[in-house]
Amino acid sequence: MDITPAGTPALLRTLNARAVLDALAAGARLARPDLVAATGLSKTTVAQTLRALEGTGVVTEAGLDRDRRGPAATLYRIDPDYAFGLGVDVARDRVRVALVDVTGAVRARAERRDVKATPTARARAAAELARACVSDVEARLPEGTRVEVTRAVAAVPAIVGPDHVTIRRVPGFEKGGTELHDALVDALGCPVTLENDVNLAALAEQRDGVAAGVRSFVVLGLGDGFGAGLVLDGRLHRGAAGGAGEVSFLPHPGRSLGAETLGATSLAAIAKENGLRDAVSVQEIVDRAENGDVASGDVLDEVAERIAVVAASVALVVEPELFVLTNQAAREPIAGRVRRFLTEKLAVLPVQVVPSELTCDAVVVGAARSASDALRDEVFRAAAAHPGEPDTAAAHPGEPDTAAVPDEREEAAS
Repeated sequence: MDITPAGTPALLRTLNARAVLDALAAGARLARPDLVAATGLSKTTVAQTLRALEGTGVVTEAGLDRDRRGPAATLYRIDPDYAFGLGVDVARDRVRVALVDVTGAVRARAERRDVKATPTARARAAAELARACVSDVEARLPEGTRVEVTRAVAAVPAIVGPDHVTIRRVPGFEKGGTELHDALVDALGCPVTLENDVNLAALAEQRDGVAAGVRSFVVLGLGDGFGAGLVLDGRLHRGAAGGAGEVSFLPHPGRSLGAETLGATSLAAIAKENGLRDAVSVQEIVDRAENGDVASGDVLDEVAERIAVVAASVALVVEPELFVLTNQAAREPIAGRVRRFLTEKLAVLPVQVVPSELTCDAVVVGAARSASDALRDEVFRAAAAHPGEPDTAAAHPGEPDTAAVPDEREEAAS
């Protein structure tokens, strides 16, 4: 017989802290009764959780609510300046950063192009941009307030190992290993987590994009390379060794096994076959197609067909609810062609394709969101390690001290 293990007190306190902090997100100022209603936790549990969160400094009092019936109630809010993280997009042709606070709000952004393709140069560029963002935010805070970046998440167009430190396979990028991670840690002076860029784009779509509320979807990103990010049953699927979503080498009709379906090499070959110079970028081809260039349109016909075949192949395996096209694939000259090909050639498959509304921002937004989540996880651990003292004024006889489930009596009373 399967037995569900009971949660430890620390785990329950962590869940309670997460529920209360989520309710206070987006700058809300809420009193204890509001938090009881929003979380379903008991009055005692909310009071203890607030004390624990106040102990970490992430939650502060925010005045009194004198408008409700009865005595004035203390309001609480998240201090957005409690902690800061950094989202970093280490692309092949640029480095972008976004400074994010513990609420998930991006407070400043910066970008630099023409960065040398070495781990050290990219790390130094990220640190330079981070300092610029920190200075920008500090200039808008009360005098003397310091901003310290305590966590960073860096997106790379490569396979990242399960340790989120090692680059496993990087054709056309670094040679692999931990050199980029180590350089970023040294330059930024804080812990750094590496993640595949399209995986982070998928997380951004799940939280802030067109896939919000969708349980299973696939992001297909096309820039200098081509890859997929898979979210299955609400969770990012990375694979056993981080390689899930490397669809650029899926078999394609008329191409030998192991040949690149889409990527820097194949894109250059398609462009050359249609009379375009080898070094032309996908963005340039899309720009030209929008202006009516016939040869560029022919290139995109082939590119869109390959994207559509990849989508169909993935659909046969995992059958997601939605495919999201991001980066250059989200632009209409490609997205429209992909939809038409699927409708005309593969209509029998249930493949729904939509363009991202985050477009080229998806990767850096996903990295920033992940950095903010890491900050919040640190808060949860701190709150669980230092539980609040019981608040006898808020307690009712017989109520549990730590409950991660709604109190049925309070629900009935409300």
